[in-house]
Amino acid sequence: NIPPSTTINTSTSLQVPTIPSSSLRPNTPTPSTTTINMSSMLAAFQKLSPSKQLSFQTSMNTALTPSAPTSVTPNANASSSLIFDITKERSTPISHSIRDVYGIHTYILELARNNQHIPFSLLTSKTTRRLFLESSTLKFITFYSSHRGSAPTKCHLLDISQFTAESDITIPEWHEAWARYLCFLQEHASPEIHTRWANHYNILREHPDFTDNWMAILTFDIEQRAS
Repeated sequence: NIPPSTTINTSTSLQVPTIPSSSLRPNTPTPSTTTINMSSMLAAFQKLSPSKQLSFQTSMNTALTPSAPTSVTPNANASSSLIFDITKERSTPISHSIRDVYGIHTYILELARNNQHIPFSLLTSKTTRRLFLESSTLKFITFYSSHRGSAPTKCHLLDISQFTAESDITIPEWHEAWARYLCFLQEHASPEIHTRWANHYNILREHPDFTDNWMAILTFDIEQRAS
């Protein structure tokens, strides 16, 4: 039987690269160019049945629609190993705070400006409240300060002898003082200075036998800060 003649659409051309048979190594093919006749595609689409047209449109929409990101399912085994879960915690009131409401008193700032050692007995919570609430009862000494060879200037500094000796503070008071001292350095010292003393404090407080060696640690700490 002789097959019916097929009509070829001459509006669609395909350029196929020619590879010489005599070449030992094939040449790199040049990109092929295809010219699509949109009118022919539209005509072919209109010849489809309504159901096939709908199926074709659905397939095209699916192919062109960006896929949604895949959600990661939590590992049940990893979650079961957790002892504490944030979903089971009570919410903390926003107003709840145990921050120091007083800060660093100006009397302590004056000691620092005049290059005087700041004993940690002045930075405990008890002494801080006294500085802010009982300032009229405090004693001062006359001090002559000199900065960079300038003429001495008379000033009045807090008399530290009226407070507990730094060597007699307790472990909790020492931690209170360090918290305030680091806040003081964060505001009035360079970042390098703050980092240096923060590391110093961390090394001391993380000592494995801190309580048993408390007096030695305190003595070393005072010597370092006073030097």
